[in-house]
Amino acid sequence: MSDIISGKTEVYSCDVLVVGAGAGGIPAGVAAAREGAEVIIADRNGFVGGMTASGLPYLGYLDAKRRQVVGGIAAEFVDELKKDGYALGIRYCPKHLSLVGVNPEGVKLTAARYLKENGVKILLHMTAVGVGLDDGRITSVTFDCAGKRIMIAAKTVIDATGDGTVAYLAGAGFRIGRAGVDIQPPSVLFTIGGVDKEGLFRYLENHPEELEPYTLEYLRESPDYVLVTLHSLWRELVPKGEWPIGIWAMICINRPGDTEVCINGPRMAGTDATDPASITKAELEGAEQASAFVKMLRKYVGGFENAFVSHINDSIGIRETRHINGIKTLTGADVKSGRITDDTIALGAYPIDIHGSGDSTSEFIHFDSPYGIPYLAAVSADIRGLMMSGRCISADREAFGSCRVMGTCFAVGEAVGIGAALAAKNNCLPEDVPVGEIRKILIRNGAMLSV
Repeated sequence: MSDIISGKTEVYSCDVLVVGAGAGGIPAGVAAAREGAEVIIADRNGFVGGMTASGLPYLGYLDAKRRQVVGGIAAEFVDELKKDGYALGIRYCPKHLSLVGVNPEGVKLTAARYLKENGVKILLHMTAVGVGLDDGRITSVTFDCAGKRIMIAAKTVIDATGDGTVAYLAGAGFRIGRAGVDIQPPSVLFTIGGVDKEGLFRYLENHPEELEPYTLEYLRESPDYVLVTLHSLWRELVPKGEWPIGIWAMICINRPGDTEVCINGPRMAGTDATDPASITKAELEGAEQASAFVKMLRKYVGGFENAFVSHINDSIGIRETRHINGIKTLTGADVKSGRITDDTIALGAYPIDIHGSGDSTSEFIHFDSPYGIPYLAAVSADIRGLMMSGRCISADREAFGSCRVMGTCFAVGEAVGIGAALAAKNNCLPEDVPVGEIRKILIRNGAMLSV
């Protein structure tokens, strides 16, 4: 890696540039560096981790038969969190099949250490504002940092922004939702203090209709869980106008060693997270709804009598924006049929989980067997030298409902990093890298490509 000052622009160069240091970017950067590439990872936040450091649990590690389907760096990172005391490991969940509960602040520390120990150069407070193209091939990305321009030239670029920001700036084709509408809404993530968790369990014991598919034994024995509950209370309060958030349940997250609880909601229907007016409205109104939701819990739900909002996440949790057009596209038919092909670079097993865009409904579709994610779904169909990692890979609406979770994004990211490093090393395009070579490296490193 080198850097020079050119006029008012600071210029860096590397083999592989990863834009976005979340679930898609962290494994991509580490995997590329381990294959000998000089790697820079740039992120718009002031910390490493993205949504992995939001407090949301990592999903997608086990299938419906409780078999582990994600290994490699995805599992290794969990082990790193365990070693640092910020996670307990991969655990079974009655609804989501699996989860990894994490300490969000600890993730920031572990992720930064993990990247640095693997030789990845980190640059923070970097907002992508432009790209360099040479005859349809991406050659650089330009960033803004407090008004300063920084250009990073790279042989291969990985868009791990979640929103497909780099691909969009380059002019790549993309889809949003279904035919440009029906976009999965974002949710405000916030924590509640003053909760008597045993009091909540007593409430559930007295309202067993709110407990399925969980048991009190599971909840009491699990230091980390995701409890989706209060469905019956929702049906009771909506006609009265007393249910203040746009989702049919409370998604309550208990994190390891946490005295508080984390709530994944309110859900802000009708939001386009690429439009500043729309996302601003969602952020502001979502925060107000979070406060109103806690007041409702104090009134109706045991254990929340003394509850208060202790923290609202710095950024709303975005489920869906752009899906960049890849050379291949993962489809709902692939997911439902458990299709695993010879070009599979990662397995997915999380149910198809689609949150309604215009109301409080959701689809949650289980399937029996894991499916394979093809390598070329992570390679841009329009911009040469550009790869995607994380939730902006090429997937249709149904497939995206499953592959968007963090465990799966970690698994895809490792393969993308290997592909990017081999392309840079061999001075070829990512689509020309033999997928068999990527698969051999993945298997050698403990990734799972079959069950």
